[in-house]
Parts: sequence; C-alpha cells; structure tokens
Amino acid sequence: MPRRRNRLIFILIAAALLAQVALGFRYTGKDCCGIVGNRVKTFAPTSMVLLRYGLPDERQADRRSQHLSYTYRDMKLFGREAEITFDMAKFRVYQITVTLEEGGELYPTVLESVRRAYAGKRGFQLEEREDGCAMDTTVGPPWHHADLRLDDGSLAITIIEQR
Repeated sequence: MPRRRNRLIFILIAAALLAQVALGFRYTGKDCCGIVGNRVKTFAPTSMVLLRYGLPDERQADRRSQHLSYTYRDMKLFGREAEITFDMAKFRVYQITVTLEEGGELYPTVLESVRRAYAGKRGFQLEEREDGCAMDTTVGPPWHHADLRLDDGSLAITIIEQR
C-alpha cells in the first residue's frame, strides 16, 4: 500500500509541474510586450525564458532578495542586433530590458509598437520626455510600465509588470 501511495504522490507532482509548464505558454508568443522579436511576456514563468531562449549568456542571482537575472546577447529584435535582460522574482518575469545599439532611427517604430501593446489597458497614460517617453497603466493590479530612452544613439526599452 505505501508503494502505491508514493507512486500516486509522484504522479501528482509530475502532473502539477507539467501543467505549470503548459500554462506558462500563455505568456509566450511572437512580438510580446510590443517588442518585435521578443517571445516572452512579463509574468511568464522562469522556465519559459529558458524554453524559448535556451541558456543565458550571463546569469546573475541575488541570494538575499531572491532575484534572478538572465541576459541574452546577439538577439534580433526589431530586425536589429540587441541585448535582452529578463529580471525574475518568485519564479516569474517582472521586468524585461532591451538595448538596441544605434537604434535612434527606430524610436518612432518602437514607440508605436509598444504603445499599441499597452493602449488598450485600463488607465493607460503616455508621457513624452526629452530623452524618450514613459507609458503607464494607473488602474491595477496588474500595473504595467514601459519606458523608452534614447541615449547617444542607443535605445533602451524597459517593460515592468507589478502584481
């Protein structure tokens, strides 16, 4: 009898893990978060980042805060070479940072793409600044924030989701 119970517990744990991975695919796709070429959304499970992109070029972990960061270089986003960093906590992606070198002329395209991704959310606001713009949803949770910054010809896109 104990063997059957152990086997049943093992099967239930395996089924729960498989269900978690299967449900995680809801947070993946093409051009996620308005970033053309990005395949992982915010709030995706950590496992989805690894499944979609493989092992990172750089991995950082902070043991005190339990935050994990994966950086991928030589990515193709918006048809350009880029670097993408996924910051994760509690086994979920909460921030995506993309850096496009010499992406200054891409700014209008990127702005429109990210704006389209967030414009339908409740409480959407767009604030233009000298060095770029910020987009927020004021009604939540979840709260979404997108920040586009131009600095010496490079374009940095930061997408944050808080729940």
